[in-house]
Amino acid sequence: MADGIRIENLVKTYGEGDTAVHALRGVDMHVAPGEVVGLIGPSGSGKSTLLKCLGAVIEPTSGRMTIGEQIIYDNEWKIPDLRALRRDRIGFIFQSPYLIPFLDVTDNVALLPMLAGETNAKARARAVELLTALDVAHRAKAMPSQLSGGEQQRVAIARALVSRPPVILADEPTAPLDGERALAVVKILNDMAARYQTAIIIVTHDEKIIPTFKRLYNIRDGRTHEEVGRAEAAR
Repeated sequence: MADGIRIENLVKTYGEGDTAVHALRGVDMHVAPGEVVGLIGPSGSGKSTLLKCLGAVIEPTSGRMTIGEQIIYDNEWKIPDLRALRRDRIGFIFQSPYLIPFLDVTDNVALLPMLAGETNAKARARAVELLTALDVAHRAKAMPSQLSGGEQQRVAIARALVSRPPVILADEPTAPLDGERALAVVKILNDMAARYQTAIIIVTHDEKIIPTFKRLYNIRDGRTHEEVGRAEAAR
């Protein structure tokens, strides 16, 4: 089976000499296909830096990152087109949905595969399939301003999944939601991970959802510490 996400001895240093800031100090992490893992830690611990490195937004200083069976970074980028990597192999979910206000729900979801060269009809059909799975197909022709916060986040999840990426990186996806909606979003992500064999990392401070994780990585001072999640400990 493909690895999902594998990070080995990842280092990120900003600056040099006495003023150097060691954001990541040798991070090791593995997320299997179909698994949802939580990433927790205090502000400034390196969570955002790690997500940006894995999302090919910033370049690490050293180490190795693998997505599926493909090494994407090994002390240098091994992928010539990082933009295509982000578009085709990594889905992003943010604290705010960032839906395009002048496109309806279906086109918001279908846009990425269209930009990748898929026909409009096929991209929209895939969008509707995901919207149906996420119970928002009845809002397919609505504009983002007509949606509730929970509906907007479901559309954002559909957009992240539409290219069927092996990896989804979710940065505080439940922060703006109340307890019931936050737990519903986590359940959706677990269901979608299992259905599409996607490896998902959720960065969170949200105490409402931390008990749902079977496995957690706690990042402190730029190093990760794997923990058995409360959901697994309760079994």
